[in-house]
Amino acid sequence: MFEIFGDGHDYDWALAVEDEDEDEFAENEYDEDEDEDDIESGGGNRSRNAKKVTLKDVYDLQDLKKNLMTDEDIIIRKKDIPERFQEIRQGIQSYDESLTDDERKLENKWISDKIANYKNFQPGSDLSEFEEAIGFAINFISKENLEVPFIYAYRRNYISSKTADGFVLNEDDLWEIVYLDIEFHSIVYKKRYVENFYKQLNVFDSVVEEYFANQTTKTDLNALQDIYNYLEFNYAQEINQVLQKQSKKHLKYSNYEKFKNSSLYQVVKDFGISSEHLGENIINQTQIHPVVDHPTMAPKEAVSAALVNDADQVSIFASNHKLALETVVKYLALEISHNTHIRERVRHDFYQYYVADVKLTPKGKSEIQKGSPYEDIKYAINRTPQSFHKNPDVFLRMLEAEQQHYLQVSIHMSSQSQYTEHLFHECLESTDTNEIAVEWNEMRKKVFEKSLEKIFHDIASEIKDNLKKMCETLISRNVRHAFLRRLDQAPYIPNVKDAKIPKVLSITCGNGKFGSDAIIATLVNRKSELAREFKIVANPFDRKQQEGARGGFESRFEEIVNVCQPNCIAINGPNPQTSRFVKKLQEIITRKRLIDGRSGNLIPLFFVDDQVAICYQHSKKSEEEFPGKSILVKYCIALARYLHSPLLEYASLSAEELICLNIHPHQSLLPKEFLTRCLESCFVDIVNLVGVEINKTVDNKYYSRLLPYVSGFGKRKAIDFVESLQRLNEPLLARQQLITHGILQKTIFMNASGFLYIDWNTDHKNKNGKKKNKISHYEEEFEHDLLDSTRIHPEDYHLATKVAADALETDPDIIKEKEENRTMNEFVEMLQKDPDGKEKLESLNLEQYAEELEKNTGARKLNNLNTIVLELLDGFEELRNDFHPMTNEEIFYNLTGETDRTFFKGCIIPIRVEHFRNNGGEIICVSNSGIECTVPAQRHLGYQQRRPAIDIYEMGKTYPAKILYINYDNISCEVSLLPHDIEQQYVPIHYSKDPSIWDIQQEIRDLEKEREITMMEARAKRKHRVINHPYYYPFTGRQAEDYLRSKERGDFVIRQSSLGDDHLAITWKLDKDLFQHVDILEQDKENPLSIGKTLIVENERYHDLDQIIVDYLQNKVRLLNEITNNEKFKNGTKKEVIKFVEDYSKVNPNRSVYYFSFNYDHPGWFYLMFKINDRSKLYVWNVKLTHTGYYLVNYNYPTVIQLCNGFKTLLKSNRTQRTSGGGATSSGNSNVNVNTSNGATTGTSY
Repeated sequence: MFEIFGDGHDYDWALAVEDEDEDEFAENEYDEDEDEDDIESGGGNRSRNAKKVTLKDVYDLQDLKKNLMTDEDIIIRKKDIPERFQEIRQGIQSYDESLTDDERKLENKWISDKIANYKNFQPGSDLSEFEEAIGFAINFISKENLEVPFIYAYRRNYISSKTADGFVLNEDDLWEIVYLDIEFHSIVYKKRYVENFYKQLNVFDSVVEEYFANQTTKTDLNALQDIYNYLEFNYAQEINQVLQKQSKKHLKYSNYEKFKNSSLYQVVKDFGISSEHLGENIINQTQIHPVVDHPTMAPKEAVSAALVNDADQVSIFASNHKLALETVVKYLALEISHNTHIRERVRHDFYQYYVADVKLTPKGKSEIQKGSPYEDIKYAINRTPQSFHKNPDVFLRMLEAEQQHYLQVSIHMSSQSQYTEHLFHECLESTDTNEIAVEWNEMRKKVFEKSLEKIFHDIASEIKDNLKKMCETLISRNVRHAFLRRLDQAPYIPNVKDAKIPKVLSITCGNGKFGSDAIIATLVNRKSELAREFKIVANPFDRKQQEGARGGFESRFEEIVNVCQPNCIAINGPNPQTSRFVKKLQEIITRKRLIDGRSGNLIPLFFVDDQVAICYQHSKKSEEEFPGKSILVKYCIALARYLHSPLLEYASLSAEELICLNIHPHQSLLPKEFLTRCLESCFVDIVNLVGVEINKTVDNKYYSRLLPYVSGFGKRKAIDFVESLQRLNEPLLARQQLITHGILQKTIFMNASGFLYIDWNTDHKNKNGKKKNKISHYEEEFEHDLLDSTRIHPEDYHLATKVAADALETDPDIIKEKEENRTMNEFVEMLQKDPDGKEKLESLNLEQYAEELEKNTGARKLNNLNTIVLELLDGFEELRNDFHPMTNEEIFYNLTGETDRTFFKGCIIPIRVEHFRNNGGEIICVSNSGIECTVPAQRHLGYQQRRPAIDIYEMGKTYPAKILYINYDNISCEVSLLPHDIEQQYVPIHYSKDPSIWDIQQEIRDLEKEREITMMEARAKRKHRVINHPYYYPFTGRQAEDYLRSKERGDFVIRQSSLGDDHLAITWKLDKDLFQHVDILEQDKENPLSIGKTLIVENERYHDLDQIIVDYLQNKVRLLNEITNNEKFKNGTKKEVIKFVEDYSKVNPNRSVYYFSFNYDHPGWFYLMFKINDRSKLYVWNVKLTHTGYYLVNYNYPTVIQLCNGFKTLLKSNRTQRTSGGGATSSGNSNVNVNTSNGATTGTSY
């Protein structure tokens, strides 16, 4: 632990100085009058108030963070709240006082609903008892600051059903409640922020008032976000007034405010229904507020009338009524989409009927093939939330593939268009059939579809986040269970009758190159300390050495075993040669009768999981612990220690090393922080199940690594705990000393004391490591309490002594006398000495006792009573599962590195021929992973052709083979080399292709397209054209780019095109790593391999290649140089140029700015980025490079100067459109599409 956290004494002197300064300041404190006198006297006493020396003044901040000595760390150390709770509660102000009684009730219901999803209750079940248990758990966590292990061990009757077959909140649930509690506090904090935000606006809104009135009965973060967005949208002017007082300005919906105050808003009023009434219609699914059509005007006429009434204010629309109508539709749709009632109803329906599909990108179509981790989701459709609950990895892999641009995840209602149509007909469509009504209904439908489109998009984003969180939680539970199985292993005990930690001889054969690589062995004693190490250079498989010959492997191994007298032998290695070595060792042990002296049986030899050993052998910790030792020695030490305690070995790994372990197939889908938190919770559960011996942690650094995981502890409190014990300079004799000596505070003691025990069978040593012979005066102050070596919590000691007294059937008067004398613990000692103590304890009626106790005191103690009985019989009995030896299948995958997905019956693998056996009848081969592969005589061509296999197959050559049978015991397999076997490869499908959840039609279309492309590529490869031209090269598109990469700008090659025999292509270099491929269409060809007499490039006709080079390409190069040399051209990526424009605009706020830059996504195009001023959005237009000039917005400009002037003219003429939102678009979009036709297809290789 000290290597991880430091020894805690690095800063002692600085802390001492800090304490002295505090004392000095307290002694020399003076009042204001004395201070004034001091100033008048010239500051003679000023030295008294000299600045305190703090750790920050002495050490670098990074060093303080590394050693957990920052101000925040000191606060966590001193605060009487579990360290893990303090860490996760950071950022929540006044956590203890942050919730009202109503909010606590709401939290109870909210968390109960969340946890119930994992408990599989029957529909209609009464959950009142379950909700009560959740309430107890929340109270224990948030109010009493009790950690999960304490609650599960000592408050279990509060978190479980009173019926024997009822529910129990397990540790998974309790950990989930811990984090849901934090999430709920965050929701409450956001709600209060929105509420305060609303009050600052000083407005009254019935929608908002209704929302906050209902918050005592429900909590929905999405609904809260709706309210916030609603306020921002509808009260932009009021928000601006509030923010102006803070010198800020709110611009998000300023345009809507302008529209709302214009005459065009009259068209919204003529819409026939307000958004508020429409919301009520949708909530009720009927027209309780009928839609009223305008009696005389259609929408276009209403717009015209509005423009006539206020021509000055809306002059920008005077000549463009179509744009005015589009603006009305846009803002009316926004207004409807922000209506909270509409969003609430749509959200409710959406959550009930949504499904998820994937839409492949071109990259996904080409790269997701058989064997890909995304193979099973390539054509996934109609996936329901229930399916993700069953297979949570599926959705997370969808998101992962989406991040890598393989696909897009689409979440939508199963019948979304029909749903929209239904709502429109029921709630918004007018029943009139005249022409005016029809036009208004068309407009209403357009507005409604636009508004629902936005709502659907927002809800889909919400669901995506919720599904991600749910799936991560489910997978984290699976990872937890997998890691708990690894930690939940007791030390290996060879002899159950003599249950002692064994001496372990661990051995490894390195890389398995016998004769050249040394064999390393180490002896680790019962204290997990390295006792001896050995190196064997002899080859165990050298037949030239006689059996037992001096210096041979057998004699050397026998000598090591006789000297070390191990109780077991542990082994592992990096490849299948280790299995061969194990068989040799087993043979020697059996033949030589190498016996374990303690049990009298042959010394057991077995494989040990080496994941921890592999991490440890290369770690910094191993170098510090065993400096100068070889990697294999450290590997063997870790193998032996794993036998002694898998828990301690895992605890010795750092967080980075832990997450690198292969624990669960889906662990990589979890964020690093989530995975680390999940693994830490496993340590906390198991460490507190096992318990920690207090005095052993003082001088055993290896053992003390468990302390941070004790309930209530953490890294910082563990350091303080060890330091406090070291300062005593004596062993701790009683748990009560943890309080009386100020080692633990009340809450931490409550959490930890039941899991910290004192072992009276251990010889105590003083600080110098010497064994104590006499009882000191310090020890005489405390009586040895046998309960201190049990799992019984100090709060239940009195209960335990009462149980012991009742089991002994002690007279009530004697019990009363013992209580008065405070000697009740004598009954415990008497019970343990009683030979019939077990039967007497088992005869007690604990259920009746627990009922009486609950009736008299209100405490639920049945589980505690059961614990007391068990612990009185055997304190801190081993509760972990037995040590788990590796199975043959696990050994197979461990030594080969294969998995059940890469090596299975029926798959095709490459094998290398090693030698022939049985006169060439059998062929012995080896796979890439070192697995021995046998080809039977009937499974190769030699048998069919009646020829020796050696005449057909060459030694050392690799051939494809099909696996017929796998022998996991011997790490070998049988394979076939017959062609008909290899052609019939079996590829298991681990997923369903049911048409209801798999887009079979799309898969067929993509396969056909892929087949066509394959045929075209094959056709292109079959015919290699030879063109008699100095610039022609037999290159592909990629080869042409690689060739031109080192050339100058404007260099080019002519090459064959992949589009067919009637196409050629020119690849030319525009800039570093930027190339354009220009298609040349050939016409009037004499034969398929000749050049066409007419060549067409971008719809221009040329008679030969030289004319294309001179008239087309050289002009392009000249124009390219002209624009890149212009002062308005900026090199760099789109992101870099955007940043430059933004920065320039900030420095020059009142000036417009524009720059050209390369479009790397579409070679041959340029970005034109500009801002009107610093308050405007950044706009991006596209400019195409042609051989005659620069093409921008349907016009070709011959020079850069003309291009710049034309741009400015366009900007002035389009200012009206841009102001209204109908012209240029902001960064990330283009109003001028990149046209890839006319022979200038960019970004494509021919």
